[in-house]
Amino acid sequence: MPLIAYVCECKNSKTKYYRQVKDIPAFIICDQCSKEMRKSLSAPSSSSKIVVDNGLQARAVEIIPDIVEINQERSKKDYREE
Repeated sequence: MPLIAYVCECKNSKTKYYRQVKDIPAFIICDQCSKEMRKSLSAPSSSSKIVVDNGLQARAVEIIPDIVEINQERSKKDYREE
């Protein structure tokens, strides 16, 4: 079930669950000012999964983006210079 966040010009915000993606409207009416509330772009999901297979067993592993960024920064840095 997708969770969609809507934001209005009057800074009112609302999140709403939908059963299917095809049921999601482009806008909803604001409760406070009766104007259109548009869908807002949200941050990417806080985690993702990859499949790790060691030859004997495959399993899904959750990866947190902050840790991925830290590992990428470490791999760019050359520790031999220090």
